[in-house]
This record gives sequence, structure tokens and C-alpha cells, in this order.
Amino acid sequence: MPGTARSKALLIGIDGVQYAALQQAVAATRMPTLQGLGTLLPAYTGGVKGATTQQQATDGPGWATLLTGTWADRHQIRSNYAGQGFKADSVFKLLKGAQAGARTAAVSSWSGLPQLLRADRSAGYLDLAKDCGGDDTCVTSETSAAIAGGSYDLIVADYQGPQQVADVAGVGTDYQNALAALDRQLATVKAALAQRRQAAPNEDWLVIVTSTHGLGATGVPDGIPVPSNLASFIVLDKTANLAVAAAASLPADMTPWYAYAGAADVAPTLLAHLGALPAIAGYPLVGGPLVGPAAVRQVQVANNAKKNGLVLSWTLPATAPQAITVLRDGAEIARLPGSTTGFEDTTMALNESGNYTYDYTVVADQTPIATRATLNYVKPVLLLPSVQAGLTHLFPLSGTLSDRIDNAQVFMPWVTGATPVYAAAGNGPFDGTGSALLSTNYAGPTVCAACDGGFKIATSKVSNTTASFSFGFWFRSDATRSGIPVASNKNWASGNNAGLAIGQYGSALRFNLGRGGARAGDKDLSFSANTWAYVVMAIDAAKLSATFYVYDPVLGTQSASVAITSAYLAAMNGLDTYFTLNEDGDGGYGPNYRNGNAANTIGGRFDFSEFATWNRVLTKAEVDSIARSGTSLTTLTP
Repeated sequence: MPGTARSKALLIGIDGVQYAALQQAVAATRMPTLQGLGTLLPAYTGGVKGATTQQQATDGPGWATLLTGTWADRHQIRSNYAGQGFKADSVFKLLKGAQAGARTAAVSSWSGLPQLLRADRSAGYLDLAKDCGGDDTCVTSETSAAIAGGSYDLIVADYQGPQQVADVAGVGTDYQNALAALDRQLATVKAALAQRRQAAPNEDWLVIVTSTHGLGATGVPDGIPVPSNLASFIVLDKTANLAVAAAASLPADMTPWYAYAGAADVAPTLLAHLGALPAIAGYPLVGGPLVGPAAVRQVQVANNAKKNGLVLSWTLPATAPQAITVLRDGAEIARLPGSTTGFEDTTMALNESGNYTYDYTVVADQTPIATRATLNYVKPVLLLPSVQAGLTHLFPLSGTLSDRIDNAQVFMPWVTGATPVYAAAGNGPFDGTGSALLSTNYAGPTVCAACDGGFKIATSKVSNTTASFSFGFWFRSDATRSGIPVASNKNWASGNNAGLAIGQYGSALRFNLGRGGARAGDKDLSFSANTWAYVVMAIDAAKLSATFYVYDPVLGTQSASVAITSAYLAAMNGLDTYFTLNEDGDGGYGPNYRNGNAANTIGGRFDFSEFATWNRVLTKAEVDSIARSGTSLTTLTP
């Protein structure tokens, strides 16, 4: 009907345009038609390097992205192999789904493209599929005829001339001449379009010219993920909603280039112009339209710290939206202010540990963009109720040195008058506002008045010479100390001395037992610097064995066991005076090192939280439940 606007679109894709060579051609005005079409936007192809979207920068994956608005994790085209087919809906199918009467055409120089589109052709989504068999002149004449005929709403044209030259002669003079020859082909198509626009002024045409991929440094289309293959361009003859000046040369690193347009933006740009974007529920396109209202960009998704949810982030378009809506698998899960740049989703129903894949859509007002993410879910470990059995003492070491079970018991500083120092609220091993005991190091002058000198309780409150017992505590260190007692009831001067000890040697904790004249254990278990670890020593009097544990959130649960004799059991109380933290059993180790014996490293930090004792042997399952649950033992006590 005269006066009624009808949107139409032409996509011209060129296989193998090296960005640096294109800039050279533009600078030498070898491509006046391309330059006169519109603003040249820097773009990228190949997905995001190192992410699930990464794909080979060759013809097949490149065309799959241009025509589906997705990357290889969705369209599944990973090479130029002819037997493949799109696993994501093409622009032809999406257009026909929105407008059943729309007509579509594809004219190709690369014979692999009609093969990729054979399912679309058979299903009726593609009305014309012309294979020009490597002849770019054929592409020009067939495309010009399709435009002039006026019956097609979406026309896709593929040129291969520049890549054919580069594959033989590299990216030198012959390649520059091939780019100039391509521009003359574009001029012929442009003339046909001008005639059509004059004959049918009610048709609103959008023209996009882009490349499926770049080329290797020597001009070979090797597809490897380097900037010469991944840097691309997009030119369109309408005002883009992403204003980015073309870079003068190839990037050294692709990371900042991902802020530019991407090959996945082409399909949604075509569909937005044609009024055929899919419904927001179940939206499939991971690119954003480059015309009209803009989508958010650079959508990224990562597992949250607890591995029980996903954290989405994005950048806002130049014109901020009024609101952001987030959907997961087609269902709305959040409505956010337009200034929001991220969202943490923990609303999914999860049962067992494993990988869970979700499709998200982030909508800026009414403009959507999709992303796919996999959550590596780790099912929370619960604190076993059996941990309460045999729990004899519990010192939270969070704002107090007192025993929560027996208030008469208190850790006392070795240095008279020393005031305990606690971490800031929330800096302890548990979520929330819990704290921890910061045990000051020994570095400093000969007389270290500021040093706390460690903390002590009666030996009998921890160890036993006739019955089984266990003790455990949370520990954090910067891993700089070496040969320093962490917990002990013995004279640390020799591992042979009677008693038990745990010492730090760099990033390892060494568990030692002595009976006077002999030693057992000396097992080293590792921990991560500046990270809360859970430490346990368990003595089985009946089986005459000792088991040591260190749980580290990075390294997991480590353990070691050693057989002991009755002589070791009889010596478990060591000096039979004090059990200490950040000292040995007589309180003399630190002062001795402060007084000039600097053979070992005494600087550094020890932090402690929640020291507990049991009158039995803790099992590995119980140790894991304490360490992995993230639950304070104070939940078991009144």
C-alpha cells in the first residue's frame, strides 16, 4: 500500500578481512563505497577468549554467529565441516516466525554457507539459497537482482574474494587490491539499492557490512584466537546506538575490545529493524541490537563465593534505561532500578552438588539480551548433631577469652597485663558479625611490651594421659613464621620433649608428640595464607593412635595418622602446667627469641577462633561437618 513503510534489510558478510589491512585500505581511500556507507564500528568475533562462548574464527562459526545472534555454545558450529547445521534458530526462521509472509534470500560465494542453511531451506525459512561457488561477481549480480525484484525482505550476501587472495599471497599489495575490488562490487550493489529505494520509497532498508572473521598474521585463515583473527568491524547505514570510534590498529589484547560491538549483535540488529525480535520470555539472542533502544552490554556470569548461586554483571548503554528486568529460563526473577549493573541469583532450587545450566535474559526497559551460565553447585555441609557429644570446653575467642561451657575457665595472657586484641566484626571464620583473637607477633625490641606472649589454660582442660581426647580450633596466619609453636603443652626446645605441639613452618602446620627422649608424628599439613583453616588433633587412647586434620577451603581436608605407644599416652600432658596458644608450654619460647636468638622467623601473625575440646575422638565426618558447614559450635551450647 502506497505510503506504508515496509522494513527490509541487507547483510553483506565478507570472509577474511584483517582489521589492520582494512584500516590501511581505508586510510588510502581504496574503499570509498564502504567508507561512504556509514560509521565503521570496531567489533569482535570468536566469542570471548577463555569463556564458553569462544569459537574458531573461521567461515562456519563466523556465519553461524552472524545469522543466529549466538556463539558456539549455542549454535554448535565449531569449524567449517560441511556436515554441520545450526543448533540455534537463524534470522530466517525467527523472521518467518514473526512475519509468516516475509521472504528471505542468501547468496553465497563460500559453498559451505548453503550447506549450513540446508535445514532452513528445507523447512521453508529460506526462500532463495544461491551458491556462487567462489565467484564474487555472481554474488553481486544475484544480490542486485534480488534487491531489484523487490520481493525479499531480508537478503544475505557472502563475499570471499579477499580471503582467497590472502590465502595465496598474504596480506600485502595483492590483498589491498582485493579489498579495492571488493569495494567496487559493493558499489554495484549500492547502485541497485539506490534504484530500488527510488522505485519504492516506502521501503525502509537497513544495510550492514561486516566480516565473518579476520586472518592470521600471514593471511592464512587459521582461526586461532589471536587479535588478527578476532578483531572485526561492522558498518551500518543507520545511526548506531553504540558510538565507538574505530581503532587505528589491531589490539595487543582483546580484553578491552569486548566493550565494542560483537558479531552476535548483527542478528538482533536485523530483527529489531524488521520488527521481528523474539518474545522476551525464552529470548535466544546473546547480542544486542545496534539500532533503536540499546541493550545492556558485556553481560558476564560467575559462580558466587558460596557456590550456591550466580552473579550477573553488565555495563549500561549510553542512555540509561528506566528499569532492568532479569529472567531465568523465561521466568522473571528480579526487577531492578535502571542504574543497576549486577544481580546475584540464589533463587534456584538445588538438591545435589553438580553443574546446573540456566538461560538468563537481562532486559533494559524493553530491549533484551541473553546469556547462558553454568552453576557449579556445592551442596552445603550441615553441622552434625553428634559433634555436641563429649564437648567439654568451648572458647569462642570472639570478644571474650572465657569458656562458654564452664565460665570459670578463661584463657589468660602469658604477659601480665596484656590486653587481648580482636578482629573487626565480620572478620572471623563465620558469616555475620563474629570476631577472632588476634595474637600479636614477637617481632620488635628485646622487651616487647606490646606482645601478648600467647594465651594459656590449665593443661588438664585439654589433654589426658589415660583417656581419649580431641581439640580443634580455627586458625589464620600470613604464613611468614617458621619454627614457631601454634599450640603446645610442652617445652618446645625439642620435639622429643614430653607433650604435644602444633607448630607453623611457613605454609604448613607440623603435628608433634614427644614422650621424653623420642618423638612421633612430625606430620606436615598445608594451609593457605590469610585464610581461615580448621585444625584438629585427636588422640585415641584405646587404639594408641593419633590423627591430625587441617581443613583449608582451597586445599580441602588433609589428614595424617600415627601409631603411638603407652609411653606417648602417659606423656600427653607435657609439662602438666599449661596448654597454650601462640607459645610453648612454659611460656618461655617467645621471650627467648625476643632476647636475640633469631634462628627462626618470629615475625608474622597468628589469629585464633573457637577453640574446643572433647573427651573422645572426633571422626573425620565430624571434622568435615565443623569445617565445611560454616556453622559456629556456639549453636550447640546454651
